Amino acid sequence: MAFSIAMLFGIGDIMFVLSSPTKFPIIQIFLTATGSKGATTAMVCALVSTLIFTTFGLLACASRLTWAFARDKGLPFSNYFAKVWSLLTALVMAYPKVSKHYLIPVRAILLVTIVICLLGLVNIGAATAFQALTSLSLIGYYTSYLLLITLLVVRRFGAKEIPWGPWTLGRWGLPINLFAMGYSILLIVFMVLPPYRPVNAANMNYASLIFGAAMITSVVLWFVYGKKAYWGPVREVIEDLHIK
Repeated sequence: MAFSIAMLFGIGDIMFVLSSPTKFPIIQIFLTATGSKGATTAMVCALVSTLIFTTFGLLACASRLTWAFARDKGLPFSNYFAKVWSLLTALVMAYPKVSKHYLIPVRAILLVTIVICLLGLVNIGAATAFQALTSLSLIGYYTSYLLLITLLVVRRFGAKEIPWGPWTLGRWGLPINLFAMGYSILLIVFMVLPPYRPVNAANMNYASLIFGAAMITSVVLWFVYGKKAYWGPVREVIEDLHIK
């Protein structure tokens, strides 16, 4: 937030920044604020380095989630992508004292990497479609939050008592849940609205279309595959690296 506030204070003429000869508004903002190409280069390098390291963390998170979902039979070709192996697998088998924490889900990592590269290529052909894909991640986040909070609120008014954990919000839980529902709905609505008027094919926000297509695909996959194979999280993994 501090970075965003500082950037807004130093943005200067918005139209000049958007039409900057650098082709990147963030570079022009740094150049306008510092008046030095060297300082601008250093700031951009720091920003790019942060993005690179963040990408590694996101890749690790996405690949582990993909592997866990495949382990639970929640993906097509689950047995293939749930395999945990690496170049160290043979070493672990030969020398049991080697920590098994070094084993990684290589196939899940490759799957996520290939999908990321393919999505990145979309920006070359259509910037509008790429922006819709990136906004889809936020819509997905808030939709998942909204779904869970809504189910919790419905359960609060049900006959069965909720088995709470060691810490709860007490009497403030329901008001906070209702506020979170309203806030999520508001954000989701604004995320699917077109950013410009009048709306045309070039500036249309296609996030709603892509989100709807993703939901339809998920429902179809559930009835075709998931309903038969997915039974919830797998709680036990035996020691010889095979899924139980």
